[in-house]
Amino acid sequence: MAWLLKQFVSQIPGVTHALLVSRDGIKLLDSDIHPDWADPWAAAFCGLASLAQNIKGPRGEKLPPSQMIIDRADCFFFLQFAGTSAVFKNHPGSVGGTLETVLGVITEPDAEVSTVGYEMQNLVNKFAPFMVTPVRQDV
Repeated sequence: MAWLLKQFVSQIPGVTHALLVSRDGIKLLDSDIHPDWADPWAAAFCGLASLAQNIKGPRGEKLPPSQMIIDRADCFFFLQFAGTSAVFKNHPGSVGGTLETVLGVITEPDAEVSTVGYEMQNLVNKFAPFMVTPVRQDV
């Protein structure tokens, strides 16, 4: 999965960093981000995802957003829920052997927002086969 993140960063124009974090704010995987940046970004992304998920919509429902984008003068931050993983079952935030995850992507300020958003969804879809632990078969 780390390879998929690194490939994503190298192939999508304007993308500079990507990381997969747990819903409790701990970095699971990243695209070779310096630890001084990765850990604070992981905590911030988790907090933003939690806030966004707990805002009631016009019908009074709390629903997870499809994607969040923060536009700053120096970059864009993209966040997307990346599914539930059984791969990190021994992680401290694991509940019942699974862990909810958030994908965070950082881009240059001139990145094409629609392209990055589309490619993030493709990346999450590529993660799917790796997010579960297959059931063992008797041989």
